[in-house]
Amino acid sequence: MARTFFLIFLGIALICPANLFAAEELRMLVYEGYAPEKHLEAFRQIVKAKYGVDLNVKVKNISEMEDIYKSLKNKEADLITASNNLPNDPRYKYIQGKLTIPADLNNIPNFKDINPDLQKTPYFTDKGEVYGIPFCYGGYSLAYNTAHVKEAPPSWNVFWDPKYAGKYVLSSSFYDANINITALAMGVAKDKIYDYDAVASPEFLEKLKLLVKNTGAFYEAIDDADTLQGKDLAACWGFSFSELAKRGEIWKAAFPKEGTPGYVDGWLMSHALADNPKLKRIAEEWLNYVIGPDFQTEQVVRTLGVFPVSFAIRDRLTPEETEAFHLNDPNFFKDNFVLWEILDKRTREGFKLFWKKAGR
Repeated sequence: MARTFFLIFLGIALICPANLFAAEELRMLVYEGYAPEKHLEAFRQIVKAKYGVDLNVKVKNISEMEDIYKSLKNKEADLITASNNLPNDPRYKYIQGKLTIPADLNNIPNFKDINPDLQKTPYFTDKGEVYGIPFCYGGYSLAYNTAHVKEAPPSWNVFWDPKYAGKYVLSSSFYDANINITALAMGVAKDKIYDYDAVASPEFLEKLKLLVKNTGAFYEAIDDADTLQGKDLAACWGFSFSELAKRGEIWKAAFPKEGTPGYVDGWLMSHALADNPKLKRIAEEWLNYVIGPDFQTEQVVRTLGVFPVSFAIRDRLTPEETEAFHLNDPNFFKDNFVLWEILDKRTREGFKLFWKKAGR
């Protein structure tokens, strides 16, 4: 009997590809552009050489924030991307609810090159353990078309200058960010712009109404070149800048004196990996890859056009890129960005009502 089973197993082994027994699938749920095929292929080669594994990577893009929670809860994803205000949001509890697991930093040597201000932050850590690996940051920035606006505007109040009426662009989806910049323009303290009571006033609502009334165009979630082209100003993420440059328009981000509503995006590992140490180790290899020099330079800086987290890429960038992304200023992040905060239900509903009353 034993000889029969051995012969059956041997027959299967002879007719099946050798790599069948070394295949793994890594499922990613990500913001668009965060796991491009070019880098996935390079990563597969790394995994094959280092672990002898033929890796299949399944990528799904996030369409709304609920997608992340549902996928984690149902163990439908192994790796997710999330902004800093999500992991500890009481609606989701990615960390406290044990929907994600901590990373072993011994397996992520590139972590040491991350901006120290981003390494072990309250929004991606718990009880000294790191759950989220930050890999880029940015803001809902005050952007200007250098052909029309010669100098960087020093204040958000530029949107209320009558000469720019109909000549600026805003996001329609991120209405709360429009509320944030209106609050900053009114002089609300940085640490209060996410507080409903600090902004709730008739004067604030009138200013918000004027912002909406004079908007030349709205894009939805992500700025695009078609919407910005030909305009003077925008509040946007900067994802359209590279395409606009191809069309002959050079757009830049200004950093107004009031500060810029900002985010840090990171990668987190699902609890689905808790019982699969081999795949968890491969997932940590990806976390190391996205904060490594190739991904930070080619994808974060030159493709997405957002701020890298790694200081180790300075020798790969042009002087112009180093200046544009402020990599010689270690305090740039903390001096200029007002990070998104977790909004309580009252504030979320209040902000929605403000936006509706403003005409949207």
